[in-house]
Amino acid sequence: MKKLYILFIFSMVLACVTEEKPPDNIMSQQQMIDFLIDLHIVEAKVSMLRIPFDSVKLFFTEVEDSLYRKHQISDSTYKKSYQYYLENITQMEEIYAAVVDSLSLRERIMGTQ
Repeated sequence: MKKLYILFIFSMVLACVTEEKPPDNIMSQQQMIDFLIDLHIVEAKVSMLRIPFDSVKLFFTEVEDSLYRKHQISDSTYKKSYQYYLENITQMEEIYAAVVDSLSLRERIMGTQ
């Protein structure tokens, strides 16, 4: 009985440690990082425009569509991927750590020019 209990505990620990591979229709972490970097740069540029909110919203929708084309993904793929990574918070933290690092580096580089 004791061996069975130890085996059960070991298998539970192993199940928690095993990293789940994302489904095929989900963007990889690197794809998410690249897309989110571009998305945040575009959001920052659009927020600096001095145009009415309705126009900003329309303009941003067009820009967002161009980002989907640039990264060769659909909006539904992005939304599914984002939801997947929200449910796998450790991976989402890794993604946003990379996004923040990249954006910070770009900001420093632009500040020195």
